[in-house]
Amino acid sequence: MTPNTHEYGTALRATLVILLLNLSLCIAKLLTGWLGHSFALIADGINNLTDVGVSATLLLGFRLARKPADAQHPYGHGRIEQELSRLVSIFVLVTGGGIIWEAVKRLESPGQPPAGAVLVVAFLSIGVKFSMFVGLQRVARRIRSGALAADALNHKSDMAATTCVLVGAGAMWLGGPAWGAADSYATIAVGLLMVTAAGREIYSVSSELLDQIPPPEVVENIRRLAVGYPGIHGVDRITGRKSGIYYLIDLHLEVDPEMPVLQAHYLGHQVKDWIMATMPEVVDIVVHLEPEGQATSSQAGDPGPMDP
Repeated sequence: MTPNTHEYGTALRATLVILLLNLSLCIAKLLTGWLGHSFALIADGINNLTDVGVSATLLLGFRLARKPADAQHPYGHGRIEQELSRLVSIFVLVTGGGIIWEAVKRLESPGQPPAGAVLVVAFLSIGVKFSMFVGLQRVARRIRSGALAADALNHKSDMAATTCVLVGAGAMWLGGPAWGAADSYATIAVGLLMVTAAGREIYSVSSELLDQIPPPEVVENIRRLAVGYPGIHGVDRITGRKSGIYYLIDLHLEVDPEMPVLQAHYLGHQVKDWIMATMPEVVDIVVHLEPEGQATSSQAGDPGPMDP
Protein backbone atom coordinates (compact mmCIF):
# COMPACT_ATOMS: atom_id res chain seq x y z
CA MET A 1 0.00 0.00 0.00
CA THR A 2 1.74 3.16 -1.25
CA PRO A 3 0.10 6.59 -0.84
CA ASN A 4 -0.11 9.02 -3.75
CA THR A 5 3.01 11.16 -3.26
CA HIS A 6 1.73 13.75 -5.77
CA GLU A 7 -1.28 14.53 -3.57
CA TYR A 8 0.88 14.72 -0.46
CA GLY A 9 3.24 17.02 -2.37
CA THR A 10 0.32 19.32 -3.18
CA ALA A 11 -0.71 19.30 0.48
CA LEU A 12 2.85 20.15 1.56
CA ARG A 13 3.11 23.13 -0.81
CA ALA A 14 -0.28 24.51 0.23
CA THR A 15 0.56 24.10 3.91
CA LEU A 16 3.91 25.89 3.51
CA VAL A 17 2.21 28.90 1.89
CA ILE A 18 -0.39 29.00 4.69
CA LEU A 19 2.36 28.77 7.33
CA LEU A 20 4.21 31.78 5.87
CA LEU A 21 1.01 33.83 5.66
CA ASN A 22 0.05 32.96 9.24
CA LEU A 23 3.53 33.87 10.46
CA SER A 24 3.31 37.26 8.72
CA LEU A 25 -0.12 37.94 10.23
CA CYS A 26 1.10 36.87 13.66
CA ILE A 27 4.06 39.27 13.63
CA ALA A 28 1.97 42.16 12.28
CA LYS A 29 -0.77 41.68 14.89
CA LEU A 30 1.55 41.22 17.86
CA LEU A 31 3.58 44.33 17.02
CA THR A 32 0.56 46.47 16.16
CA GLY A 33 -1.39 45.26 19.17
CA TRP A 34 1.52 46.00 21.52
CA LEU A 35 2.29 49.42 20.09
CA GLY A 36 -1.38 50.27 19.49
CA HIS A 37 -2.64 49.29 22.98
CA SER A 38 -4.99 46.48 21.87
CA PHE A 39 -4.88 43.31 23.94
CA ALA A 40 -7.57 41.85 21.64
CA LEU A 41 -5.26 42.17 18.62
CA ILE A 42 -2.42 40.63 20.64
CA ALA A 43 -4.72 37.71 21.48
CA ASP A 44 -5.62 37.41 17.79
CA GLY A 45 -1.90 37.39 17.01
CA ILE A 46 -1.43 34.54 19.49
CA ASN A 47 -4.30 32.80 17.72
CA ASN A 48 -2.35 33.13 14.47
CA LEU A 49 0.74 31.82 16.26
CA THR A 50 -1.20 28.65 17.09
CA ASP A 51 -2.15 28.55 13.38
CA VAL A 52 1.58 28.55 12.61
CA GLY A 53 1.90 25.59 14.95
CA VAL A 54 -0.95 23.82 13.18
CA SER A 55 0.69 24.39 9.79
CA ALA A 56 4.08 23.23 11.05
CA THR A 57 2.44 20.11 12.49
CA LEU A 58 0.65 19.41 9.21
CA LEU A 59 3.93 19.80 7.32
CA LEU A 60 5.54 17.20 9.58
CA GLY A 61 2.45 15.01 9.45
CA PHE A 62 2.20 15.05 5.64
CA ARG A 63 5.91 14.26 5.29
CA LEU A 64 5.67 11.29 7.63
CA ALA A 65 2.25 10.13 6.41
CA ARG A 66 3.39 9.70 2.81
CA LYS A 67 5.94 7.07 3.83
CA PRO A 68 4.95 3.70 2.33
CA ALA A 69 3.78 0.79 4.46
CA ASP A 70 6.43 -1.44 6.02
CA ALA A 71 6.58 -4.65 8.05
CA GLN A 72 5.83 -2.83 11.33
CA HIS A 73 3.17 -0.56 9.80
CA PRO A 74 1.25 -2.62 7.22
CA TYR A 75 -1.48 0.04 6.99
CA GLY A 76 0.97 2.86 6.34
CA HIS A 77 1.76 5.95 8.41
CA GLY A 78 -1.25 8.14 7.56
CA ARG A 79 -2.55 8.39 11.11
CA ILE A 80 0.51 10.37 12.19
CA GLU A 81 -1.17 13.37 10.57
CA GLN A 82 -4.34 12.84 12.59
CA GLU A 83 -2.58 12.34 15.90
CA LEU A 84 -0.43 15.45 15.45
CA SER A 85 -3.53 17.46 14.53
CA ARG A 86 -5.19 16.34 17.75
CA LEU A 87 -2.18 17.31 19.89
CA VAL A 88 -2.02 20.78 18.33
CA SER A 89 -5.77 21.23 18.82
CA ILE A 90 -5.37 20.46 22.52
CA PHE A 91 -2.70 23.16 22.70
CA VAL A 92 -5.04 25.64 20.95
CA LEU A 93 -7.80 24.70 23.41
CA VAL A 94 -5.57 25.45 26.41
CA THR A 95 -4.26 28.67 24.85
CA GLY A 96 -7.79 29.89 24.13
CA GLY A 97 -8.77 29.19 27.73
CA GLY A 98 -5.77 31.20 28.96
CA ILE A 99 -6.70 34.14 26.74
CA ILE A 100 -10.26 34.14 28.12
CA TRP A 101 -8.96 34.05 31.69
CA GLU A 102 -6.62 36.99 31.13
CA ALA A 103 -9.32 39.01 29.33
CA VAL A 104 -11.80 38.50 32.18
CA LYS A 105 -9.23 39.84 34.65
CA ARG A 106 -8.68 42.91 32.45
CA LEU A 107 -12.38 43.80 32.60
CA GLU A 108 -11.70 45.39 35.99
CA SER A 109 -9.14 47.80 34.53
CA PRO A 110 -10.11 48.87 30.98
CA GLY A 111 -7.25 50.05 28.80
CA GLN A 112 -6.88 53.14 26.66
CA PRO A 113 -8.39 53.44 23.17
CA PRO A 114 -6.33 51.65 20.49
CA ALA A 115 -4.40 53.39 17.73
CA GLY A 116 -5.91 53.66 14.27
CA ALA A 117 -3.31 51.17 12.97
CA VAL A 118 -5.09 48.44 14.97
CA LEU A 119 -8.21 48.93 12.85
CA VAL A 120 -6.20 48.89 9.61
CA VAL A 121 -4.32 45.69 10.47
CA ALA A 122 -7.50 43.93 11.63
CA PHE A 123 -9.35 44.93 8.45
CA LEU A 124 -6.52 43.76 6.16
CA SER A 125 -6.19 40.53 8.13
CA ILE A 126 -9.82 39.63 7.45
CA GLY A 127 -9.18 39.93 3.70
CA VAL A 128 -6.03 37.80 3.90
CA LYS A 129 -7.80 35.13 5.95
CA PHE A 130 -10.68 35.03 3.48
CA SER A 131 -8.22 34.38 0.62
CA MET A 132 -6.54 31.66 2.71
CA PHE A 133 -9.90 30.03 3.46
CA VAL A 134 -11.02 29.97 -0.19
CA GLY A 135 -7.67 28.79 -1.57
CA LEU A 136 -7.11 26.07 1.01
CA GLN A 137 -10.67 24.81 0.69
CA ARG A 138 -10.14 24.33 -3.06
CA VAL A 139 -6.96 22.35 -2.50
CA ALA A 140 -8.61 20.25 0.24
CA ARG A 141 -11.48 19.33 -2.08
CA ARG A 142 -9.13 18.49 -4.94
CA ILE A 143 -6.97 16.09 -2.94
CA ARG A 144 -9.72 15.05 -0.47
CA SER A 145 -7.74 16.08 2.62
CA GLY A 146 -9.77 16.25 5.80
CA ALA A 147 -6.84 17.90 7.61
CA LEU A 148 -6.63 20.73 5.07
CA ALA A 149 -10.42 21.10 5.05
CA ALA A 150 -10.37 21.46 8.84
CA ASP A 151 -7.56 24.01 8.57
CA ALA A 152 -9.60 25.95 6.00
CA LEU A 153 -12.53 26.09 8.44
CA ASN A 154 -10.09 27.29 11.07
CA HIS A 155 -9.28 30.27 8.84
CA LYS A 156 -13.00 30.95 8.55
CA SER A 157 -13.31 31.08 12.33
CA ASP A 158 -10.21 33.31 12.39
CA MET A 159 -12.12 35.79 10.22
CA ALA A 160 -14.85 35.86 12.86
CA ALA A 161 -12.26 36.33 15.62
CA THR A 162 -10.59 39.26 13.84
CA THR A 163 -14.02 40.77 13.14
CA CYS A 164 -14.57 40.78 16.91
CA VAL A 165 -11.25 42.61 17.31
CA LEU A 166 -12.26 45.11 14.63
CA VAL A 167 -15.64 45.77 16.28
CA GLY A 168 -14.14 46.06 19.77
CA ALA A 169 -11.30 48.34 18.66
CA GLY A 170 -13.71 50.44 16.60
CA ALA A 171 -16.06 50.87 19.55
CA MET A 172 -13.21 52.04 21.81
CA TRP A 173 -11.75 54.27 19.11
CA LEU A 174 -15.09 56.00 18.51
CA GLY A 175 -16.55 55.86 22.01
CA GLY A 176 -13.46 56.72 24.02
CA PRO A 177 -12.89 55.68 27.67
CA ALA A 178 -16.59 54.92 28.18
CA TRP A 179 -16.11 51.91 25.90
CA GLY A 180 -12.85 50.84 27.52
CA ALA A 181 -14.11 47.29 28.23
CA ALA A 182 -14.87 46.63 24.55
CA ASP A 183 -11.31 45.43 23.93
CA SER A 184 -11.57 42.85 26.72
CA TYR A 185 -14.94 41.61 25.47
CA ALA A 186 -13.47 41.25 21.97
CA THR A 187 -10.58 39.28 23.48
CA ILE A 188 -13.02 36.95 25.24
CA ALA A 189 -14.79 36.38 21.92
CA VAL A 190 -11.47 35.49 20.26
CA GLY A 191 -10.71 32.99 23.03
CA LEU A 192 -14.16 31.42 22.81
CA LEU A 193 -13.81 30.96 19.05
CA MET A 194 -10.40 29.32 19.55
CA VAL A 195 -11.79 26.93 22.18
CA THR A 196 -14.80 26.06 20.02
CA ALA A 197 -12.74 25.39 16.88
CA ALA A 198 -10.21 23.31 18.83
CA GLY A 199 -12.93 21.25 20.54
CA ARG A 200 -14.60 20.54 17.21
CA GLU A 201 -11.31 19.42 15.66
CA ILE A 202 -10.42 17.18 18.63
CA TYR A 203 -13.80 15.47 18.38
CA SER A 204 -13.50 14.98 14.60
CA VAL A 205 -9.95 13.59 14.69
CA SER A 206 -10.66 11.36 17.70
CA SER A 207 -13.65 9.87 15.85
CA GLU A 208 -11.39 9.01 12.91
CA LEU A 209 -8.77 7.45 15.18
CA LEU A 210 -11.53 5.32 16.73
CA ASP A 211 -12.16 3.84 13.25
CA GLN A 212 -15.29 5.80 12.44
CA ILE A 213 -16.83 4.42 9.24
CA PRO A 214 -16.15 6.49 6.09
CA PRO A 215 -18.73 9.14 5.09
CA PRO A 216 -21.97 7.85 3.50
CA GLU A 217 -21.05 9.24 0.07
CA VAL A 218 -17.80 7.24 0.05
CA VAL A 219 -19.58 4.04 1.10
CA GLU A 220 -22.34 4.52 -1.48
CA ASN A 221 -19.87 5.19 -4.29
CA ILE A 222 -18.03 1.97 -3.46
CA ARG A 223 -21.32 0.06 -3.34
CA ARG A 224 -22.44 1.49 -6.70
CA LEU A 225 -19.16 0.62 -8.43
CA ALA A 226 -19.04 -2.89 -6.96
CA VAL A 227 -22.65 -3.78 -7.81
CA GLY A 228 -22.18 -2.50 -11.36
CA TYR A 229 -19.19 -4.73 -12.04
CA PRO A 230 -19.93 -7.84 -14.19
CA GLY A 231 -20.02 -11.02 -12.12
CA ILE A 232 -20.89 -9.32 -8.82
CA HIS A 233 -24.39 -10.28 -7.63
CA GLY A 234 -24.51 -7.94 -4.64
CA VAL A 235 -22.65 -6.22 -1.81
CA ASP A 236 -22.97 -7.83 1.60
CA ARG A 237 -21.37 -5.05 3.64
CA ILE A 238 -18.77 -2.29 3.52
CA THR A 239 -16.62 -1.21 6.44
CA GLY A 240 -13.47 0.88 6.62
CA ARG A 241 -11.42 3.50 8.37
CA LYS A 242 -9.53 6.67 7.54
CA SER A 243 -5.75 6.89 7.58
CA GLY A 244 -4.41 10.37 6.86
CA ILE A 245 -6.14 11.62 3.70
CA TYR A 246 -7.04 8.12 2.46
CA TYR A 247 -9.49 5.33 3.27
CA LEU A 248 -8.82 1.65 3.96
CA ILE A 249 -11.84 -0.45 3.03
CA ASP A 250 -13.15 -3.95 3.82
CA LEU A 251 -15.55 -5.02 1.08
CA HIS A 252 -17.78 -8.12 1.20
CA LEU A 253 -19.10 -9.13 -2.24
CA GLU A 254 -21.70 -11.72 -3.25
CA VAL A 255 -20.86 -13.99 -6.18
CA ASP A 256 -22.28 -17.11 -7.83
CA PRO A 257 -21.95 -20.00 -5.32
CA GLU A 258 -20.84 -22.29 -8.18
CA MET A 259 -18.02 -20.01 -9.32
CA PRO A 260 -14.57 -21.70 -9.15
CA VAL A 261 -12.29 -20.37 -6.41
CA LEU A 262 -9.62 -19.21 -8.88
CA GLN A 263 -12.16 -17.30 -10.97
CA ALA A 264 -13.72 -15.71 -7.87
CA HIS A 265 -10.28 -14.71 -6.62
CA TYR A 266 -9.47 -13.08 -9.95
CA LEU A 267 -12.85 -11.30 -9.99
CA GLY A 268 -12.24 -9.88 -6.51
CA HIS A 269 -8.94 -8.37 -7.62
CA GLN A 270 -10.58 -6.87 -10.70
CA VAL A 271 -13.26 -5.18 -8.59
CA LYS A 272 -10.63 -3.91 -6.16
CA ASP A 273 -8.49 -2.41 -8.94
CA TRP A 274 -11.56 -0.89 -10.61
CA ILE A 275 -12.75 0.88 -7.45
CA MET A 276 -9.29 2.17 -6.51
CA ALA A 277 -8.74 3.49 -10.04
CA THR A 278 -12.09 5.30 -9.95
CA MET A 279 -11.80 6.57 -6.36
CA PRO A 280 -8.25 7.80 -5.66
CA GLU A 281 -9.20 8.53 -2.05
CA VAL A 282 -9.34 4.75 -1.46
CA VAL A 283 -5.77 3.50 -1.08
CA ASP A 284 -6.45 -0.14 -0.20
CA ILE A 285 -9.36 -2.64 -0.21
CA VAL A 286 -9.57 -6.06 1.41
CA VAL A 287 -12.12 -8.06 -0.60
CA HIS A 288 -14.14 -10.87 0.98
CA LEU A 289 -16.21 -13.08 -1.33
CA GLU A 290 -19.52 -14.52 -0.13
CA PRO A 291 -21.78 -17.05 -1.93
CA GLU A 292 -24.95 -15.32 -3.07
CA GLY A 293 -27.90 -16.00 -0.78
CA GLN A 294 -25.70 -16.80 2.24
CA ALA A 295 -24.50 -13.29 3.10
CA THR A 296 -24.18 -12.32 6.76
CA SER A 297 -25.68 -8.85 6.55
CA SER A 298 -26.70 -6.19 4.05
CA GLN A 299 -25.90 -3.27 6.34
CA ALA A 300 -22.58 -1.44 6.10
CA GLY A 301 -20.66 -1.75 9.31
CA ASP A 302 -22.86 -4.57 10.75
CA PRO A 303 -20.63 -7.58 11.43
CA GLY A 304 -23.59 -9.98 11.27
CA PRO A 305 -23.77 -13.32 13.08
CA MET A 306 -20.52 -15.00 14.08
CA ASP A 307 -19.67 -18.52 13.02
CA PRO A 308 -19.65 -21.06 15.87
